[in-house]
Amino acid sequence: MKMFKFVGLLLCFWASLSAGRLTTSGTNLYYNGQKVFLSGANIAWNSYGYDFGNGQYAANSKSTLESWLTQIANSGGNSVRIWLHVEGANTPAFDGNGYVTGPDSTGTMISDMRSFLDFAQSKNILVIFVLWNGAYLTVQNTINLFWDDGKLQSYIDNALKPMVSALGDHPALGAWEIMNEPEGSLLNNQADANACFDTTPLKDTGAGWTNLYIPMQNILKFVNWQADGVKGTNGAALVTLGSWSEHAQTDTKAQSRNYYTDSCLVAAGGKANGKLDFYQMHTYAFNGQWGPDAPFKVSSSSYGLNKPLVIGEFASVCAQNEGIQNLFQYGYTNGYQGVWSWQYNAGGECSDTQATQDSGMNQLKGQNGAGGAVNFPVGF
Repeated sequence: MKMFKFVGLLLCFWASLSAGRLTTSGTNLYYNGQKVFLSGANIAWNSYGYDFGNGQYAANSKSTLESWLTQIANSGGNSVRIWLHVEGANTPAFDGNGYVTGPDSTGTMISDMRSFLDFAQSKNILVIFVLWNGAYLTVQNTINLFWDDGKLQSYIDNALKPMVSALGDHPALGAWEIMNEPEGSLLNNQADANACFDTTPLKDTGAGWTNLYIPMQNILKFVNWQADGVKGTNGAALVTLGSWSEHAQTDTKAQSRNYYTDSCLVAAGGKANGKLDFYQMHTYAFNGQWGPDAPFKVSSSSYGLNKPLVIGEFASVCAQNEGIQNLFQYGYTNGYQGVWSWQYNAGGECSDTQATQDSGMNQLKGQNGAGGAVNFPVGF
């Protein structure tokens, strides 16, 4: 009898190690062994770059963000994408020479993030934390991380690893996203003998709009090293990246190349574990028309990817007049593993109102078909 009790306890122990976490298998996402579909919104920010760390969360954003999580949950949403350092103006903590000394200067960053995760779990919502923003980047200390290996390593050692170590097993932590739209900061139309670093396929696609001219090899190393830092700290943690369009994440379409394959990331940075677990594309219509290869015009399988694919940003106001409910449903029924509307603070260009986004999430609320379960308990 004692042996049976011991075996039972052992099985419960091993089950607890694998429970309460978002995982991948092939092109699907799972939570606690159940196939799931991530339906939700980009919160992005309440206070741009100042939501977490240095006492900002409790002072500026906690009540607003919690009210948004509640509203998203009530609408049937199960996941949110929210930005952390953004450009690096508030966090992490940099010294006078541009080296990172900690997640923030006053020591509230990790507790702020944990508070957000705790509340998200209470609402059965998974959180994707986005570290950096490549779509608009003006802080020189952050730009230097792409060029100086020592400074990049200081961020990994003194900020990223402590955050992952403290929070990596939280049941509401869906994934770490290294960067939003790095292609904005890219040196575009730059030939290279290595196809992974050759950006001539992106000529005339619009990449490189910030005029920072960072070579693709530098961007891929930036991603590879940080992904390796996450994985080295918590081997079960998921890592993703939010690409600005399909052009940079597939080899099957015109004017496109998948720069974020395992082989390209390792070729750039040399870190064998520095890989993505799932892909993420953003998509907006131009002059009311989708491009022919945009996610809402094709199935997920048409991109030829071997990992899950989430439509990480879109808005019905920058679509083809399909309506938000049809866009959410399209993602669910056409092989994608998630859809996140832009953006819940309802500010800026191509941003739907909260009511519109709630309507989209309500379209998928309770669905549990071939696309996966939309609503599921977050926890052990």
